[in-house]
Amino acid sequence: MVGGAMVVGGEWGCLVDGSLAVGAITEWSMERIGVRFSKAANMEPNHLTGYAKIEMELRSAESRFCYSTACGGGEFEVKDGNVKFPVKLHTRTCGCGVWQVSGIPCKHGLRVIYNQRLDPVDFVSNYFKGAAYKQAYAEHMHPMADPTQWPGSTLPTIKPHGIKRSAGRSQKQRRRVAMEARKRKRHTSVKCSKCKEMGHNARTCKSGADTSKAPPKQRTATNKRKMAYDGASTSKAAPKGKKSKQA
Repeated sequence: MVGGAMVVGGEWGCLVDGSLAVGAITEWSMERIGVRFSKAANMEPNHLTGYAKIEMELRSAESRFCYSTACGGGEFEVKDGNVKFPVKLHTRTCGCGVWQVSGIPCKHGLRVIYNQRLDPVDFVSNYFKGAAYKQAYAEHMHPMADPTQWPGSTLPTIKPHGIKRSAGRSQKQRRRVAMEARKRKRHTSVKCSKCKEMGHNARTCKSGADTSKAPPKQRTATNKRKMAYDGASTSKAAPKGKKSKQA
């Protein structure tokens, strides 16, 4: 399985369901790492990476609205609006926690660094500098020949193991984790056709409007059925003269 699709024939060819070919993924990774390999060769050991530069610029702009107060011993109190944060330069920590988590000085730390006339680059983690960048991309991907040019092998072909179907009905929906929200119905709001209010339907409507049920409509007989009914009633009825004689 590669990216959720199965490789056809076990070769580096196209994938089922129109997924990208493995060769295209290899080319994309090779080009991406190659660009960074060339970039790392020209970086100085103390230079910042592109991500660190962007973060420093954004946080430096936000630090203009902060005010720092020196407390002595390398500790400072920075006021950001109505909230105060303790900053320690020697431990590179701030009360907001952003500096400790990201490895890049937060806006409160930068406010203190600028007030002390220090270089912010010295307080950035070494993982965002050129020396670490060089080590990360010291190697690059080497080109690989097409599978048709590979040497032959007498080893047996490794096939996937057989899948045994489990007992019972197969599951159609994935299992959700404990903290994940359950799937709800598409339409959660219902509108009543009687009172035109939301939250209930006409069967559960409790408003006084139109609470009495109308009597069911009776079907009117057609002309053919009416004529047949009239003819049957006249043929069975006794003549009036006969009734008078019996009386």
